[in-house]
Amino acid sequence: MRTIKDLQSLFNDALQEQQFKGTPTELYEPFTYILSLGGKRMRPVMLLHACEMFCGESIKALPQAIAIELFHNFTLIHDDIMDRAPLRRGLPAVHKKYNSTVAILVGDAMLLTAYKYLVKCDPQLVSPLINLFNDCGIKICEGQQLDMNFEKSNTLEIGDYLGMVELKTAYLFATALQMGAIIGGASESDASHLFNFGKYIGISFQIKDDWLDSFGTVERIGKQSGGDILRNKKTFLFIKALSISDDLTKGQLKSWFSGEQVNDEEKVSAILKIYSRLGIDEVSRSEMESNVAIALQHLSRVSLTESQKKSLAELAKDLLVRNE
Repeated sequence: MRTIKDLQSLFNDALQEQQFKGTPTELYEPFTYILSLGGKRMRPVMLLHACEMFCGESIKALPQAIAIELFHNFTLIHDDIMDRAPLRRGLPAVHKKYNSTVAILVGDAMLLTAYKYLVKCDPQLVSPLINLFNDCGIKICEGQQLDMNFEKSNTLEIGDYLGMVELKTAYLFATALQMGAIIGGASESDASHLFNFGKYIGISFQIKDDWLDSFGTVERIGKQSGGDILRNKKTFLFIKALSISDDLTKGQLKSWFSGEQVNDEEKVSAILKIYSRLGIDEVSRSEMESNVAIALQHLSRVSLTESQKKSLAELAKDLLVRNE
């Protein structure tokens, strides 16, 4: 079995070999730009790992791993536009480096290119993989719309938030693992357990992302620190803080998130002080740990040896301490 680092190297080498160049250059330069920003490539690596777990040949799923990465970057480009996010992986987001019109078109091109790689497989797998891919895309769109709806709501519950995260973030982790398992010849039961493993890992990943946005630094997280607070995004931290606050603190939180013109530094500082006072740091960590524990339960039910599942188990635990 290859290690996660081995699979990252394998995937990065394969991605670099692809020729995403052409005319007009105004389309393909931003296309290659976002791919050049790097990242851990977690989703394609999970797909490759799932395939190798069952057939011993991760290379068999390289085209689909590239498809997943292209799809993921398409969502990032469009998400950054909708969130008005200035940075992506520490550098200007595509819509900032170029413009929003170009960014929308580049995202569309990436999505369509992903399909060219997705169908490079056993002919019998083309239809089921396309169905999984399309279903995943629709779920992500549903999650994104819910996320935008939440910006205007003051009556959210943690369950609402986790349901949105399952769609917007976790579904892609889950689908990547399920696709890799199917390509590798896994049983329906094993593929289902890996899907659920990915789902709970994805939920934990997003809560960690929310945590990093408030408690991380630009150098570590590669994007604007406190950006979610400045955009009034209803993250796990905010919703949880609201649910355990007294009336006075609830009023303060709602006031800061009302959209009124306030000093950015003052706003971020005030919200972080409330989070600290309420112990939101530890509450968030506890929720992450709970989701990772459920994920590991599903992984334990996959009918492979512990040594074959070890790397995925370690990856799940590493999520809890990433970028700290």
